[in-house]
Amino acid sequence: MKFNSLFLALAMTGGLFSGLSQAADPITGTTTLQAVFTANVLPGTCNAQVQYNSVNTETIDFGDLYKSDLGVRTEPFDIVLTECSGVLTTTVTAKPGAGNSCSGEAYGATGGTNTAVEIWQTAADTGTKLTCQNPASPAISHSFANRGPQDETNPDELKGYTFPMVARWVVANGKTADDVAIGAASSRITFSVNYQ
Repeated sequence: MKFNSLFLALAMTGGLFSGLSQAADPITGTTTLQAVFTANVLPGTCNAQVQYNSVNTETIDFGDLYKSDLGVRTEPFDIVLTECSGVLTTTVTAKPGAGNSCSGEAYGATGGTNTAVEIWQTAADTGTKLTCQNPASPAISHSFANRGPQDETNPDELKGYTFPMVARWVVANGKTADDVAIGAASSRITFSVNYQ
């Protein structure tokens, strides 16, 4: 029994010295950390639509247009931006669409009618005219108060903006009312929306 007690005492003493020798070592903390940051970088954008009579469309239909309506009658439409996020400024420009060309400052019409279409912001003759140019007309723009996704007046909805526009049929550049021919006419115009 003495042998077992002596062995047990030696084992305990050895453990004690071992613990003391480890406690004497200086404690070293972590000197460097590493973290990986990830993100999905997206451009600021909006959903954009042309609306006519509050309906999304690609066609502004003047219906029957009399010669006496040329240069006088307008049709209102809107370029509507919704769900804007990460956007501070939006700009809209116009250019002739596929197969179309300029007729002076207006957008030429197909069909041999010698007519063209003018595009104005807000109202004809008093608003901003999107003159026909290629690659693009002068821009109309709108700036938001911040780049955040919420509109300050309605924090539960994403930002949006409506550009009120009007289109007006006119006599083609270099032509007179006597040159206007009867028949179907159309004018394809491409609107570009840029975000900053």
